Amino acid sequence: MSIINEALKKTEASIQKNSAKEPPLAAKRPKPRPYLFYIPILVGGLFLITLIFAVINRKTPPPPLPEPAKTALPIETEPQISQGLPVVAPTSLPPKKEEKPEKIFILNGIFFSDNDGYALVNNRIVRENDLIDGVKVEKITTHTVELNNDGNIITLSTNR
Repeated sequence: MSIINEALKKTEASIQKNSAKEPPLAAKRPKPRPYLFYIPILVGGLFLITLIFAVINRKTPPPPLPEPAKTALPIETEPQISQGLPVVAPTSLPPKKEEKPEKIFILNGIFFSDNDGYALVNNRIVRENDLIDGVKVEKITTHTVELNNDGNIITLSTNR
């Protein structure tokens, strides 16, 4: 037991010696927190990267299309007999028929669940009797999809 007592006394003596050498805890200055320095740098870097990507991916608007040349027929109010030219009366042109752009349909896939057939057309899931872009889905088979566009049948195939 005496060996343990002597060791305890030596330990207490060394602790008291070391505590006398160190300044009191209140006098120590707290260490600066390095992560507080890195947060503004990280936020600034993210902002800079976002700005760079926005500039790189910026789409410029297409140049304006040139206007078609207007061909107006001259309207003569008084006959020019002195020149010997006939008088040209303005003619009315028939109104232009507006051509509807042809609809494009892409068959991405066909699948069946129970007895119902589904098709993936233009990346949209449709079944029979559904409408896609104003066109009715008439029939779905294992390799084809039939669409009815105002009486015109469009057949899409998986090419298998």
